[in-house]
Amino acid sequence: MYMPPALRRWVARFVLAIVVAIAIGYVPGAVLRRDPRTTKLDAQLGALADEARRLEAANLDLAREIQALRTDVGAIEDRARADLGLVYPNEIVMRVQVTP
Repeated sequence: MYMPPALRRWVARFVLAIVVAIAIGYVPGAVLRRDPRTTKLDAQLGALADEARRLEAANLDLAREIQALRTDVGAIEDRARADLGLVYPNEIVMRVQVTP
């Protein structure tokens, strides 16, 4: 099949352009030439993910504490003694002060 030389040149240029584009996309050194802003954003994303995990753990602890305060009389008593300083009638309280 006859193909005019001008068309053959354009087809060759197009194929070469595709090969070059694919080669540029898969250059192994592309990771080393990352934008510094991308590195900074990745670090921020990691820090935010750590904070989210920490807050999620704290929320789970609070949910467990709330559930215990709703259902467990001992938990309510412990909380009243610790936070409010409440004691039973006729109970003797001895406060010991520790000096550093």
